[in-house]
Amino acid sequence: MGRAAIVRGYEYIAITDHSKGLKIARGINEHELRQQALEIAQVNGKLKAEGLNLQVLRSIELNLDTRGSGDMESTSLLSLDIVLGCFHSALRKKEDQTDRYVAALRNPDIQILGHPRGRIYNYRLGLDADWSRVFNVAAELNKAVEIDGYPDRQDLSCDLLEMAKSSGCRISLGTDAHDPLQLRFMEYGLAAAIKAGVSEDKILNLMSAEELRNWVAEVRASQMNSKQRRSSREQRAS
Repeated sequence: MGRAAIVRGYEYIAITDHSKGLKIARGINEHELRQQALEIAQVNGKLKAEGLNLQVLRSIELNLDTRGSGDMESTSLLSLDIVLGCFHSALRKKEDQTDRYVAALRNPDIQILGHPRGRIYNYRLGLDADWSRVFNVAAELNKAVEIDGYPDRQDLSCDLLEMAKSSGCRISLGTDAHDPLQLRFMEYGLAAAIKAGVSEDKILNLMSAEELRNWVAEVRASQMNSKQRRSSREQRAS
C-alpha cells in the first residue's frame, strides 16, 4: 500500500484496519494494534532508509454501536495519528437516526465520521437523519465527515456534501481500499468534493502530515477540555 501511495505522489497514507468488534472483517484488538504499531514503524524506517518520502500513519476504523460508542479502550487510541469512527450495525432502520450521529461526533475518541449513511448500491439505502444538524455539530467540534470513494458506497453523496459545505465542517477523502489497486478510488471522492464545491482548506487530505497531526491534537485537546468542564459543573451541582 505504501509503495502504491508513493506512485500516486502521496506524502502519507493511513492504515485503518477494522477494530475488534467487527469480527467478520478480522477486526484487530488492543494487543494487535500495538503489534501493528511496531510493523508500521519498521515500514517507515525502511522507506526512509531508501530515501522515499512517504509516512505510513497509524489509524483505525473504530466500530461504533448505535449509541456512538466505540469498541476499543480509549487509551489505546490516543497513540494513533487519527481515528475514523463508523457504524456497521442496524443500518436498515427507517426512523430518524440524528441522535446516533450526534453521539458519535461527540465521542472524544474519533476525529472523522466515516461512510456516514452506510449505504451500498443495490444492497442497502443507508440511514436517514437531520443532516443539517449532524454537519453543524461536526463543524462545532471541528471534526470531519468522510467521502468514501469506494464505487459501491460514494458516501457522502453530492447533495449531502453541499449541505456539509454550507455548515463549514471538514471533509475527509477515503478509498475504503483493501488492496493497492483500489487506491485509485480516491479520484471518485475528489470528483464529488469538486462537484459539491468543497473548498480546499476544508479537505483533510490536502494538509501536510504535520498539519494533520496538529489538527488531531487540537480536536483531542478541545474535547478533553469540554469533558473537564462538564465534570466540574456536575461536581458543583452535586
